[in-house]
Amino acid sequence: MAPLQYYTLEAVSELRQLVQTNVGWYFDLSAPEPILAAKTPRRDTKLELPQWQDLLSINEHRPASTDAANALALFESFSQLSPYQASDQRVWTYLCHNECRSYVAARWLRGYDPDSPGAIERVLNHFFVRGNRSLIRDNGLSRLWWLGSIAHKADPAEPRRFLDILLYRQDVRSALIERPSVSMNLDVLKAIYAVMKEDFETEDRALFQRGPFREWMKNLNRRGGVILLDAVPPPTLDALIRAEAERALSATA
Repeated sequence: MAPLQYYTLEAVSELRQLVQTNVGWYFDLSAPEPILAAKTPRRDTKLELPQWQDLLSINEHRPASTDAANALALFESFSQLSPYQASDQRVWTYLCHNECRSYVAARWLRGYDPDSPGAIERVLNHFFVRGNRSLIRDNGLSRLWWLGSIAHKADPAEPRRFLDILLYRQDVRSALIERPSVSMNLDVLKAIYAVMKEDFETEDRALFQRGPFREWMKNLNRRGGVILLDAVPPPTLDALIRAEAERALSATA
């Protein structure tokens, strides 16, 4: 067991300002950690965690294929974190630059080098946190924690199944997870997921095609928006969401 550490805000700010100068460090895993001017750049939390880094795996040919397993492994190892703590950029920035530096580099810097166009942007997106949506969408580790957290809430019996379905298409993930209006409204998310789970078992998986799926989401927004749907009683909500799915499939057939 070892205490979970985090960077100070001063250290995070300094690292971010040094990315352009130190971009090679993110690609060279043998390079020593950048020397920071911050007097005490890292601190201990009161949380003690077992060794967990080795639980994260990466498929070099299909890096995204390990996201579901890694999300569950990370969330279960960090189950002590509250949502408030899991929203703290200092924790994730520290872990991305230390214990999990090699994983984040393998997952997000593959095919790039320090001189590649977009290399600096990828480092900023995946080693740091750039706003609330970045926590769920971009940061190399926080996105895994939040995926695992949402999966355990949406389908406690089969969280892995939820993630396999959610991550099957980028459009699905973007609409259901990267938009807090959906992911934070559990009744709506569960109702949408129930319909998608049934469709996932069919041969053609029609609702997972871009046209029908986008039409479905557009229809739901037109029916009052996700926030208002959250106030609809469960049986009515389920019927409404299924009806709009059928309408979307008919409109794009």
